[in-house]
Amino acid sequence: MTSIRTGLVFLGAALGVASVALYGAAGYSTVVIALWLAALALVAAALAGRGGPIGLPSGRDVAAPLVLLLGFAPLYLLRLDTVPVQVNSDEVAIMTFAKQSAGAHHVDLFGLSTYFGHPIALFVLWGKLGNLLGGIDLGHMRLLHALTGLLTIALSYAFFRQLLTLPWALLASALLGVNHAFLMISRMAMRENTVVLVEVVALALLLVGLRKDNPLATFAGGVTAALGFYVHFPGRMIFPLWLAFLAVIALAWRDELGLGRIGTLGAIASGGFALVAAPYVIAYAKAPGYLTAHQREALLIYPQGRKLQEQWVGAHSIAQGIERNVVNGLTAFNTDRVDHAYIYPNFGHGIVDPLTGALLWLGALVVLVAAIRHRGNPLALFPLVGFLVLWLAFALLVGQAPDYPRMLVILPFVAYLVTVALRFLAAQAERVHVAAPAALAVAALLAIGSWNGVIGWDFVHAGRFYGDDIGGTGRYVQRHDAPVNERFYVAADQGQWNYYVWGTPSIWQERIRIFTRSDAQVGGVIAPRQLDRFSASPPFVVFMQSGLWSQARGFRERYPQARTDEITPDGRLVAVRVT
Repeated sequence: MTSIRTGLVFLGAALGVASVALYGAAGYSTVVIALWLAALALVAAALAGRGGPIGLPSGRDVAAPLVLLLGFAPLYLLRLDTVPVQVNSDEVAIMTFAKQSAGAHHVDLFGLSTYFGHPIALFVLWGKLGNLLGGIDLGHMRLLHALTGLLTIALSYAFFRQLLTLPWALLASALLGVNHAFLMISRMAMRENTVVLVEVVALALLLVGLRKDNPLATFAGGVTAALGFYVHFPGRMIFPLWLAFLAVIALAWRDELGLGRIGTLGAIASGGFALVAAPYVIAYAKAPGYLTAHQREALLIYPQGRKLQEQWVGAHSIAQGIERNVVNGLTAFNTDRVDHAYIYPNFGHGIVDPLTGALLWLGALVVLVAAIRHRGNPLALFPLVGFLVLWLAFALLVGQAPDYPRMLVILPFVAYLVTVALRFLAAQAERVHVAAPAALAVAALLAIGSWNGVIGWDFVHAGRFYGDDIGGTGRYVQRHDAPVNERFYVAADQGQWNYYVWGTPSIWQERIRIFTRSDAQVGGVIAPRQLDRFSASPPFVVFMQSGLWSQARGFRERYPQARTDEITPDGRLVAVRVT
């Protein structure tokens, strides 16, 4: 039996190498994907049944994620179309690329998209899922990503349960779910929370494998970690975090876990990771420079990244830009610095609330002291290692700090460390009263949840009070596109009469197209100086600044039936509708 298993491993490895080599030489094909999947299946079959048994979860451990799903569903799913009011330009871009990718033929699922070189596989997946939901529009795509956020919260329990007892694991998952940045970004049509889903599943499998000495769980963890390459750039950090942890315990805890066990499981995880990540690495290496430029600009180790950082913060030199990035990154959890990616610009608030920011460091200290004294479970050191590596990387290596969408991957570690701090405080409170620990945990969750709710509401209120150029225009289009022959125009330029805060004429049209029933309803961009001479057959709508409309005497004379609707509450942007 052992010889058969060994043969399957070697055969699987050979097929994997063949698939990667064929992909590198001839590109993507059904043969490549067939060999690649066969390799994964053979190695998994060979490892099944080896090592310590995993066992079945208890009924309470099955019920806990379901409770989390039901509990957080209203918070994540209600009124997605309108909350938040703001529609980020990246939401439109992601929906557009998902729509294009889902309808494309012969897509290289290992390759890079033309959207800043982001992996194309996720665009294809989201596009097809969006079509299954009823079509790629703001409501369906926000629903898809909100469901991803909910699933992440539920499955994070599996990760936390490897390190904590059931009540504390539930608390850690709840703390992740109430974080305002994770919540609000999950309510957008974005892909950023997907990497957190991959992260918690991969780390749960890797921890199960190490705890139970189970090769199959470890292999599955390595494979899942490699999927991070195919969802979002921060996903590349998932497996290096695990390797860093293995190095730490190999140095400090080798007597408890055994060097042989650590080395063997590390090699198995690395094999699964390499098999899945290799095609993407090849695709990245062969991609033209314009597809990889964005990724180089994200890192301070490249000249492009250092130059962008200087411009991003308005520094007077590259050195000053780097210094500001380091300060912003290191203080991200204890200041009110806004998201420097401006995906979730909630001014006056940091990525976590102040109470979480304080408890985070108490939890880190508790874990560190326990590790120094060699007390408790050595696996409990992993979240601290993961947090510290990411915290330093986002300050010293990754630009535009603090970048909330990239930093979502650190939030599970933050939730764990805050939970450890609360557990420590609960142990002190138990000396006073036996019921004090439960009361403290509930009070802390309510306090943190309420604080994050207030922070999130500030963002929602800002959208309602000030309005939003993309969101307001798009929702207006959705309300008035029933006549299939109605067309939508924008009268604007990139100067005095700008309509959208940012973008080019082609981007402006895309921001309307993603909300229309038909691409033919997008009429184009009208130069402001030509508005008085503009002529079209009703029904149509022209979006413009109210100041431009007040000067369009010729247009009003040609279309006396025209009426205006406000797009933003301040009346600066209007829709001129002619029926």
